[in-house]
Amino acid sequence: MLSPEEVQRRMEELEKQRALKRRKKQRKIISAIILLSFGIFLMVLTAYYSYHQGLTTVDMKANDEQRLSVLFIGIDQKSVSGSRADTIMLVSLNLKTGEAGVLAIPRDTRVYIPERNRWDRINAAHVYGGTQLVAKTVSEFLGVPINYYIQTDFEGFSKIVDTLGGIEIDVERDMQYDDYAQGLHINLTKGLQVLDGDKALQYVRFRDSLGDVSLVDPVTQSYGGRIERQRKFVTALIRQTLRPATIPKLPKLVGQIWDTVETNIPWNLALKLAFSAEEFELSKMTTAVVPGNSDTINGAAYWIPDRDKLETVVNMVVYGKEPPLTVEVLNGAGVSGLAGRVGEILRQIGYDPIRLSNADHFNYPVSQLIVGPNVDLDQVKRLSEVLEAEIIVDPKRNGQPDITLIIGKNYQI
Repeated sequence: MLSPEEVQRRMEELEKQRALKRRKKQRKIISAIILLSFGIFLMVLTAYYSYHQGLTTVDMKANDEQRLSVLFIGIDQKSVSGSRADTIMLVSLNLKTGEAGVLAIPRDTRVYIPERNRWDRINAAHVYGGTQLVAKTVSEFLGVPINYYIQTDFEGFSKIVDTLGGIEIDVERDMQYDDYAQGLHINLTKGLQVLDGDKALQYVRFRDSLGDVSLVDPVTQSYGGRIERQRKFVTALIRQTLRPATIPKLPKLVGQIWDTVETNIPWNLALKLAFSAEEFELSKMTTAVVPGNSDTINGAAYWIPDRDKLETVVNMVVYGKEPPLTVEVLNGAGVSGLAGRVGEILRQIGYDPIRLSNADHFNYPVSQLIVGPNVDLDQVKRLSEVLEAEIIVDPKRNGQPDITLIIGKNYQI
């Protein structure tokens, strides 16, 4: 039996717990009020800005009213006429599911610009026709309708980062570079740190031996270079923005945004996005770079897109479709050229074999599909029916490729 003192002590502890719950509930209510206020503030500010700037919309309509495509364009200085776009990213938002995709487009990507009747780097479209031509060129290149655009310069980028209180980034290596002609000076040390606006700009502008973008591993389709750091930074920026501590700073951020960006986003959409902000999560975001490889044509360096792989990437990032499973094909029957022939069949039905080779021996009686525990078995079952292969789930398997196909002697050539 508890003594009166112990009873009193437990009652005090219970009251403290109740008070803590009340404070948490109050904080949630306050956060909701802040979000609502921010939405109304954004609506009024955008309406005012759009009215006084006389912005026009890109003449393109979305195929899916729940999904929006917003083109982000970064240039060096807004005051410089005819400047090339330094950064081009397409952001896809699904307002219904909260999914988001970010597709980074290397600025040296070789595309056809009808208005100029010539092939050129995609960032040159900004010189010829400004934001409107960049949006049209990207739309035709990707086969994606673009609804809206946001354009900013280096100064605006730095201000946004400073308003957020800096961005936490694990700088992967020491970065030193000086370009006195551009007034660009980069001096970053390796390690986890919070970058202010100036340091963040140094991070996303730094170029190493890989340049703007490089295909570093053709087997796993891994890319390196400056554009990969930009993708990494965008992810960190979104993570920072979604933190509860950032919400009170949003009104100030919006005020600075309208001083540093050009956009055609209308006020009613801005309001809808504000109220949908809580639906977006980092776990629902997919990022990618336009697949391809570097090449030199007539003495000029370009990023040459892989058109076949680009369609898969666009479906995954822009439209939220599941990518096809990656497959390696191993000849386990001993028939010469069998892996290559099966690989061609897989390509015809939508798969992209990343490796063709021989198995450890040629005495497999039945074809096998070896997969990890997280692979979509419905896709694997459809493939097993086509190949008459048995499915083996390896609980320790993780990573690429998704499927190892060993062709057995039962396979009919």
